[in-house]
Amino acid sequence: MKVSTYRSEITPTKEFLPCYLSGHAIRTELSNGIINPLWATALVLDIDGTKLVWVSVELIGLDKVYTDGIRNQIQDKYGVDINLINIDFVHTHSAPEYRKVNYFGGPGEVPGYMDFVKKQILKAVDTCFEQHFIEVEAYYDTVTIDGCYCNRNGMEKPCDKTVTTVEFKNEEKIVAGLCNFTCHSTVLGPHNLKVSSDLAGYVARACEKQWGVYPVIAIGAAGDMSNRHYRQGNDLNELNRVGNEMMSQVFYENRTVKKLNITKPKVNLYRYHEVYQPELENKQKQYDEIKFKVENAKTYDEKKTFTSALAMAKKGLACNPFDLDLQCTYVDLGDLRYFVIPAELFSRFGISIKKAMNCKCPILWGYCNYTVGYLGNIEDYGASFETASSDIPKGTTERITEEIIQFIKKSN
Repeated sequence: MKVSTYRSEITPTKEFLPCYLSGHAIRTELSNGIINPLWATALVLDIDGTKLVWVSVELIGLDKVYTDGIRNQIQDKYGVDINLINIDFVHTHSAPEYRKVNYFGGPGEVPGYMDFVKKQILKAVDTCFEQHFIEVEAYYDTVTIDGCYCNRNGMEKPCDKTVTTVEFKNEEKIVAGLCNFTCHSTVLGPHNLKVSSDLAGYVARACEKQWGVYPVIAIGAAGDMSNRHYRQGNDLNELNRVGNEMMSQVFYENRTVKKLNITKPKVNLYRYHEVYQPELENKQKQYDEIKFKVENAKTYDEKKTFTSALAMAKKGLACNPFDLDLQCTYVDLGDLRYFVIPAELFSRFGISIKKAMNCKCPILWGYCNYTVGYLGNIEDYGASFETASSDIPKGTTERITEEIIQFIKKSN
């Protein structure tokens, strides 16, 4: 197996500043600075002549038409199977808006910024192919993090605190890496007006410090995961505190990594497609219930999150059809298997899907290529802000997850 990696900077330059930051409906001010650079990081694997392209982009999200265009361009230029091309996003809530109109209906991207990002993504991929591929072997480690983050809807609820690192080593030198963890990059709150990759960027920089190379970041089933219940602030000090504690556990003393037997990829595709037609009476009820929660919020966190839900519920009053088109990819690389699901899946479902993979190193890869939004659990449906304004019927996630688990078991 051979690999090549390269990163291109996507920090907004002067022509794209100031900009609106994406992720919080309650935040309406323009940005006023930069905390850290943003990157598009590409990693290309060559496994017995079959290429895989993984790209990690430090933004909150990407549209399907946008990523499909880039993936098709990479496929046409390099002959890579489009199902082996991942363009993920780390879901930081402190990066520039990427839509022409933002998720909540307000101002969107600075014109030209996403064209610039596309150029930089392609530059990173092109450079990987142009430079020398290095022969490597893969090693991994998985740890469970304590005291940093959990299910944000209740500490007692199911959550995935595992962090998996994959190192691609040429003898003793690490030449590329991947880090998979399951948490929202929302340590910096709505009061933050500076560009940042938040927790995902902190993790990437900590890996770079250990490895000497900047990794691809793959966020897992983090739909209901954050540092909310451990939070001691919403600023840079808190980001440094949480990030340092988390990464001190990832790179623990006397850390050992285990070798992975990587084989030629086997690709299996899963799709769930359904169109829902919302009814005005139900959408009005949703809106009224969320408005009541905003007006009676007991904490700032509660007001912040339900303000975002209210903005979505207001848009929902138009009762436009909701097209749930979930196009997933299951890739078997031997000891390493990964499942790509373009959604903000709740963590309990990610745990079940990883278990079904039945391998040494299972990776649930959410926030990849695009997202259909939150896929939440039946018990909390409507009570948490993630599903408060949803058009997806109660119980749908359970049905989809069971289908996925059976699909994976048949594919293994």
